Amino acid sequence: MVRVGEVPSLRQSSPDLPIVALVRSSSPGEIIAAQLAGADIVLACADGERPAPDDLAAACAAARVLAARAAVQRGETRRAAHEIAGNASAVSMAAQLLAAEVPTKSLQLQTLADQGAELAWRAGRAARSGRSPLVQLDLVAAVRSLCRNSRPGEVVPTVDAVDCRSVRVLVDRLRFARAITSVLDNARRAGSTSIEVRISRGSPDRNTVELTVTDNGQGLPGDWDEGTALRPFTTGWATPGDGLGLTEAAEFAADHGGTLTVESRACAAGSVVRLQLPDATPHSRGQRAPIASPSSDGDWAIARILEGIARRDPLEHSLQALITAMEQHLPGSTCSILLLDQSASTLHHGAGERLPAPYRAAIDGVRVGPFAGSCGTAAFTRSEVIAADIGTDERWIDYRAIALPHGLRSCWSTPILDVDRGIVLGTFAVYHAVSWVPDAAATELVQRLTHVAAIAIGTAELYEHLLESEARFRSTFETTGLGIALVNLDGHIQQANAAFSAMAGRAVTGLRLADVVDPGDARAVAAAMSAMSDRQSGPGVPGDRLPSAEVRVWVAGQEEPLWAALSGSLIRGRDGDPRHFCVELFDLTERRRVAQAYQDRAIAEAANHAKSELLALVSHELRTPLNAVIGFAQLLSANRLTKQQEREGVGHILSAGRHLLRLINDLIDLTGAESGQLRLTPEPVALSHAVREALEIVAGLADERSVKLSGPDDVPEEWAEADPQRLRQVLLNLIGNGIKFTPAGGRVTIGVERGAIVVTDTGPGIAPEQLEQLFLPFHRASETGAEGSGLGLALSQRLTAAMGGHLTVASELGVGSTFRVELAACAPKHANPARTRDAVSDHEPRGRVLYLEDDPASRLLLSSALSRWPTVTLDLAATCAEARSLLAKSPADLLLIDIGLPDGNGWEFVQELAAHANGHLPPTLVVTAGPRTAPPALADVEVFGKPWVVDEILGAISRRLTSSAPS
Repeated sequence: MVRVGEVPSLRQSSPDLPIVALVRSSSPGEIIAAQLAGADIVLACADGERPAPDDLAAACAAARVLAARAAVQRGETRRAAHEIAGNASAVSMAAQLLAAEVPTKSLQLQTLADQGAELAWRAGRAARSGRSPLVQLDLVAAVRSLCRNSRPGEVVPTVDAVDCRSVRVLVDRLRFARAITSVLDNARRAGSTSIEVRISRGSPDRNTVELTVTDNGQGLPGDWDEGTALRPFTTGWATPGDGLGLTEAAEFAADHGGTLTVESRACAAGSVVRLQLPDATPHSRGQRAPIASPSSDGDWAIARILEGIARRDPLEHSLQALITAMEQHLPGSTCSILLLDQSASTLHHGAGERLPAPYRAAIDGVRVGPFAGSCGTAAFTRSEVIAADIGTDERWIDYRAIALPHGLRSCWSTPILDVDRGIVLGTFAVYHAVSWVPDAAATELVQRLTHVAAIAIGTAELYEHLLESEARFRSTFETTGLGIALVNLDGHIQQANAAFSAMAGRAVTGLRLADVVDPGDARAVAAAMSAMSDRQSGPGVPGDRLPSAEVRVWVAGQEEPLWAALSGSLIRGRDGDPRHFCVELFDLTERRRVAQAYQDRAIAEAANHAKSELLALVSHELRTPLNAVIGFAQLLSANRLTKQQEREGVGHILSAGRHLLRLINDLIDLTGAESGQLRLTPEPVALSHAVREALEIVAGLADERSVKLSGPDDVPEEWAEADPQRLRQVLLNLIGNGIKFTPAGGRVTIGVERGAIVVTDTGPGIAPEQLEQLFLPFHRASETGAEGSGLGLALSQRLTAAMGGHLTVASELGVGSTFRVELAACAPKHANPARTRDAVSDHEPRGRVLYLEDDPASRLLLSSALSRWPTVTLDLAATCAEARSLLAKSPADLLLIDIGLPDGNGWEFVQELAAHANGHLPPTLVVTAGPRTAPPALADVEVFGKPWVVDEILGAISRRLTSSAPS
């Protein structure tokens, strides 16, 4: 008498055992489940109540009668089939003996023998059908499992479930497995290289499921009809077989309310086997399955334990339930389960509360060994140990003093083995107060229960590891800085961790991945996911990892996307079908910041290196002319030179000073052009006119070097947009270089084209490897010894680029070089005439001049220069405050003001004076070492650069005092 959950395992292990299943009257499903599982009698009772004693007794008696009747029927059927088969075998032997002498008679006898063998097979059908429990089976999953378990070298069938991913049938699980395996083996013996299994629902009116196996083998022999292939002991293949495979499969189908047919393929080689079974799938209206499918592919006896594990029952509860079951089946016994510590090889209490507590404490932690009592020895030897009398058994020498005082006389211990891992998990012990040995029934029961215990322990360990793994995954999923999301096959986010949502700046669950990732990037990711979903899994198939890609993640509330590295993997189910994707996002912000920092650092180091090189080069360029300045100044101060030598020394000082001035101006212009701070005044420029101005300036140098200059022909004027001063600077550099590097007797030709000026020389030319470095600062492409700082070409290229043009070069060794300045062509336009500098007037000016300058040497220089005019009074101030004080005492007729002052800016001081004078500002000249551009409000102020030319300053003062001084 058992509960409904115990019926399947009990019937599987004991086919002839009378079984009364107790079910709840409120659960029709339990009644059906008990009947399908093989119970002889199903006794319903109210929930929580036991059946009446009379009903229970009647049910037990009826179960014994029915079980005995079924056993007798199976036994008689088996004996009858055996006798018929024996007689058929004898007739077959007689036919073989007569084959040579009486062939006709032999053939008749062989026919009778074949019919007898077939009759014997059919007579044993009732015995073969047995009383195995019926379970509800997931047809698709079961067939795929059987196909995947093909032996090495065998053809692996493909399985296609048509519109029925989950369909159930009610079958004897073991017979189903044998039937499907027989059909597949039959196809392999027929020489098939391809086997296709198709599962689909049958006609709705019949409510069936159809399984079709199609192969490309030999097909059915031509003389066979539809029934021949299903006849027992019939085979048409060269590969040996017993001829019963398809027969057993057809018998299985018939016993389960279905059919099996075999036929040749119509238009190709091979055969088609169709198996139809009743559809037991629950309907959508809430129909429940009559029984639950087993939770494992192993022994059906583990069903109850797995149900407890599925309910998360503690392991000790399951083990104690096994102990209780054993003690109920063996009256007078006391049982226990000990668990083995694999690392320490010691046994510890697992279950068995009826054992005396002092004894349990004494044996807890016992080390396994050959003389460690029944349990320690069983764990050590991995085999059962029966100690019928503990008092005399030598394996109990060290422990009998502990056991006997507690009334424990015999102990039978069986190791609990994990067959898959090949280890001992513990022991199952049965104690009696008297000498005792187990009988066959007890042995069978303990073997079954130890197997269940092994499953319970292993499953509990697995579940514990699963919980630990899940906890680690959950902790990682929630706390990692890596964004993780589960995305279904349609691209919708099912779940996302906090890091993923933080990257998107919002909750993303339920959104499409394309709503979070930039659509362009999302399309590429979706294509990769689709391709991976369509790919089959298995050996030789590439891994289910998405290729890593950098994507843009649109963050809520931000205009700019966040860059992230996207990767992931496809998660498949047990059947190998795709389930969803695990997508990972790694924020690249910090990585890019570090990379940018490295790049900035490299740029800074390169800039520092370039600065060091620049300082070294500038130092060399400055020291050479300074040597002449300082040297001749020292000689002049010693008063040891003749008048001629003094004049020559002054000339060298002036030449060196001008060279230094050009060098400093070129460096300032180069820096301004590279930093974008160079101020330009673009306007339409007549290119031929600009060339002629430049030629006038360099004509003297060309005469000195005996180099001929050729200007543009008399052609229509070409106009271009440029800064006249900067264009002149570029032309002077290019023409000057041509003159310096062209040998005597050579020629420099300057031509004008539309929007371009071309300078060509007949110099030595430039080597090709030098052209790439030609426009680098301080680089000289020639070793001719010609003077120069090496800045001219670098500055010319940058000035041309600042004016929106291009400077290019073409050169050939031994022929010469051609430089081409290309500018934006424009329409002619008359430019305002440029202001010219005044020469020093012959008349003697008069008036008061205020010179605001913080540099004492500059003040002394102007004072010395004005000493030629006694009628000019000079007031000197070093700060704005001193200038205000002087002006308050005596107004000035002319102001000469420096820009950089200790207590203010010269331009601001001039604006202050203009405001106080109500626009009647005295004539004003400004000197500066910076940009020579006046503010818009002071456009009439004339600006001179430092170092200023004495004659230019005196000329401006002479003109201004002549027009402004009082008469």
